[in-house]
Amino acid sequence: MEPLPRLVRLLDRALRDLGDAGGRERACRLAAQAWGALERTDPDLAERFTGTLHHLTGTHPALSFAERQPERWGKGPGEADARQGGRAGG
Repeated sequence: MEPLPRLVRLLDRALRDLGDAGGRERACRLAAQAWGALERTDPDLAERFTGTLHHLTGTHPALSFAERQPERWGKGPGEADARQGGRAGG
């Protein structure tokens, strides 16, 4: 995986964790800023933060961006998505 998509994935995870730990408003603002930073240069990566905002606000789309593009986000067939309760220990 290229460095930028990997960093986007890590930031996405950190923002979701921040929101889940009670910092939802701050996480939403940061996710919106991340989306804005990427929207013109890499709209596919920016879309990741649309999913982050859906997660943080409780408005989940039917199919996540990562599920629509598994080759980009390193998800193999049948791999659990942490956003759907697949997180270890949870």
